[in-house]
Amino acid sequence: MTIPSHESEAPTAIEDGADARERACLLVVGDEGVSTIPLPAKGALVIGRSADADLTVDRQSISRRHARLHVDTEIRVEDLGSTNGTFVHGERLAPGAIAYLAPGGMFELGSTMFLVQGRRAQAPRRVLRGEALAARVDEAWERGEAFFAVRMRVLEKKDPKAPLHDVMLGCLRGGDVLGALDPRQLVALVFGPSRDEAEALAERLTSRAKTLGVTLQATVDVSLESAVDADTWLRGEATSPAEEPTPIVLASEVMRRLHTLVERVAASEVNVLLLGETGVGKEIFAERVHAGSARASGPLVRLNCAALPGTLLESELFGHERGAFTGATATKPGLLEIARGGTVFLDEVGDMAPPLQAKLLRVLEERVVRRVGALESRPIDVRVVSATCKDLEAEVKQGRFRQDLFFRLQGVAIVVPPLRERREEIEPLTRAFVRAACRQQDRAPLAIAPEVFRALLQHEWPGNLRELRNVAERAVALCGEGTIELSHLPAELSSVGDEGASALKANIKGHERQLILDALLQADGNQTRAAKLLGISRRTLISRIEEHGLPRPRKKS
Repeated sequence: MTIPSHESEAPTAIEDGADARERACLLVVGDEGVSTIPLPAKGALVIGRSADADLTVDRQSISRRHARLHVDTEIRVEDLGSTNGTFVHGERLAPGAIAYLAPGGMFELGSTMFLVQGRRAQAPRRVLRGEALAARVDEAWERGEAFFAVRMRVLEKKDPKAPLHDVMLGCLRGGDVLGALDPRQLVALVFGPSRDEAEALAERLTSRAKTLGVTLQATVDVSLESAVDADTWLRGEATSPAEEPTPIVLASEVMRRLHTLVERVAASEVNVLLLGETGVGKEIFAERVHAGSARASGPLVRLNCAALPGTLLESELFGHERGAFTGATATKPGLLEIARGGTVFLDEVGDMAPPLQAKLLRVLEERVVRRVGALESRPIDVRVVSATCKDLEAEVKQGRFRQDLFFRLQGVAIVVPPLRERREEIEPLTRAFVRAACRQQDRAPLAIAPEVFRALLQHEWPGNLRELRNVAERAVALCGEGTIELSHLPAELSSVGDEGASALKANIKGHERQLILDALLQADGNQTRAAKLLGISRRTLISRIEEHGLPRPRKKS
């Protein structure tokens, strides 16, 4: 059988009397255009350049008997010792090897691409949009899955009917996801590969699109959970409209000296240990170290060591092989691999379990990592910035933290002072937080009464910058038009010395706690949906969950 060179030519029937709608078909994409070839309900077909092949493809890059397609309840492709190879998802099959083609699967013979379509491909994979796409990202975050996003922008599409989505799905593996943000923005969520493999996939997607007359711009993004909701992250925005980065205020001499030190340290390759109370802004300094280094063009990968149990934390850091443990259904690189050429920020490193401390020390000394369940080690190229609110020297003396790892992490130790020791920053920080909250709520700027600042200056701020941000956001939410007054502040700030302040504070916190629990219950544990129900950002919800001592929920399976 000869494949027609143009889509307008009628395909040759393989089985007389068979209903084409009940059969799978091959979508053939080549330099001449796109052709659709029906497949039999069952059988084995040889594809090649030879005239006696079952499917003759007269193209120089295809061998005379190149591959065999096995069609049954499943569809598989077998390489027959071809010269230019048979490729499935970019990987070349060995001669005689057989690969299963998932629904909507793609394979390549030489320079010609074939996509399997139709009912025999079983439940066809679909392109996710809107809430379905955001839900898949949120689900991955909830489960602690690491993945890459290949972001694609359509710059030019000569034929509006070109089957771009089919070609994209054909390049992906069964567990990967293709999403459409709008007609010109696509994103592929790729689970398990290394960054090199993700970059190779981006190139392959761009190349395959060109065969359809579509010009794509593709970039690879590390897909770890950040401070944004799924919708915002999918569109590649660095911050959520409901959450802006903490401003940098240098109103105190101690902070000016500290930022000068950070600039000097950033230019080196030395590891940095950030010390300070919860909420003082250690993550801001980690970002500045990365941005001021020679690794700024690489990824900044973040991991909260206190948020994950030991086994999962080990998998996140070092990665794992398929089958390494129950639930390891696919190979996954660890963050130390993903961050190649960049920086790894280990927050709350003082909470890391001793067995994992020993493994991390070996990795940092040998500069190689071995995935859980793997036999071979892989080189890494990262800089480590870590942070903790604990006194690590005391932890070392108590035997809870390894001294050798402490010295390895503490190339340079930077102590970030609490907010109560830099009170001159409270007023400018408050103004910045209020401006940001007004922008988030699409409101005109609000004035702040002088007595508000006097009350803020009297507070000890155990939650530091995080607590101050929450107070500012609350005040903006409660304030109508005009000026933020004392009445818009929490009870412990607005009623200093009031005997009923403690009881009022407890009632308010109890009410807020119940609201959060109700929202999480209504959202079935999904933090993104719960945040939307409450009208706050995902980061703010997580902060409130931690403030009230609530366990981070996990999505029900």
